[in-house]
Amino acid sequence: MNRVALEVENLSVEFPSPGARGLFQPPATFRALSDISLSVATGEVLGLIGESGSGKTTLGKAIVGLVQTSQGQIQVDGTALDIQKDRDRHELARRVQMVFQDPFSSLHPRKTVGHTLAEPFRIQKTAGRNDQTTKVNALLERVGLSPTHAARYPQHFSGGQRQRIAIARAIANQPSVLVADEPVSALDVSVQAQILNLLDDLKSQENMAMLFISHDLSVVRHLCQRIAVMYLGRIVEIGPAKELAANPAHPYTAALMSAVPRVKARNKARSKPIVLQGDVPSHAAIPSGCPFHTRCWLYEKKGCPARCRTEVPSLDKVDSARQSACFYSTEVESPDNGA
Repeated sequence: MNRVALEVENLSVEFPSPGARGLFQPPATFRALSDISLSVATGEVLGLIGESGSGKTTLGKAIVGLVQTSQGQIQVDGTALDIQKDRDRHELARRVQMVFQDPFSSLHPRKTVGHTLAEPFRIQKTAGRNDQTTKVNALLERVGLSPTHAARYPQHFSGGQRQRIAIARAIANQPSVLVADEPVSALDVSVQAQILNLLDDLKSQENMAMLFISHDLSVVRHLCQRIAVMYLGRIVEIGPAKELAANPAHPYTAALMSAVPRVKARNKARSKPIVLQGDVPSHAAIPSGCPFHTRCWLYEKKGCPARCRTEVPSLDKVDSARQSACFYSTEVESPDNGA
């Protein structure tokens, strides 16, 4: 069994609330993430899915140290790292790297590709000046580009090539964990498969743990061994990708999976998607009880149980491999079973 590379325990993130406050009143805040716990093993890809505003990107940024946490702990390779400490922040940058959604905005437009790729070696002092050129050339070849590209600027490349450069920068110092935040959503469909295959190959070759953030459920089901589902800053279900897709244990997961196109549905009735009513509530006004109950089709089906409005369900085991935050996990039907 592979060792755990990333362990997140009870992680929460708070942001200041917009709006005026009294002179002697403490600043109001709202929770963007609430008690997130997850782990990713070496060589494993954990998919993170959920609607826009669910907190996926905030979690990714918190893990790499770009967002300050209000509570919880992040362990990388068994070592707890605190981004408030300079030494730990430096170590976190070496062990955990992020690939962002927009490859153009994540690359400095006035620096050559060679300068950009050499920067991790200079900052972390992992290669001398004489070795940097050799390592940069090797990185370019590793992501399917040529050493001749080192002298060019980001604007000279296509979107897919720029994302390859961003990936090369992220793996420069052989991190233990790679956080990929919607890495193909800004790319043409014809290029997306190439980048996904590159990430999959690098994950295997480097034996990295990968947190893959995406809204594309088809891609997540194909690439990831496990999936974590987020809603309003909480993980509501986590488990093996195939089991979670075929037999969800949370009504929100069932709704998401019902929207995935199927080449050959069993019949028209069973292929009908579950349509959620209303928009995702604001993080500043999260509903009482189960945060999902205001949009939950199972809540309505069961006659609106009071506990759904008053109690917050914890993320509990459904079986040996899955967890779900729903009081009625055993009653959730999969999209293919007529939910």
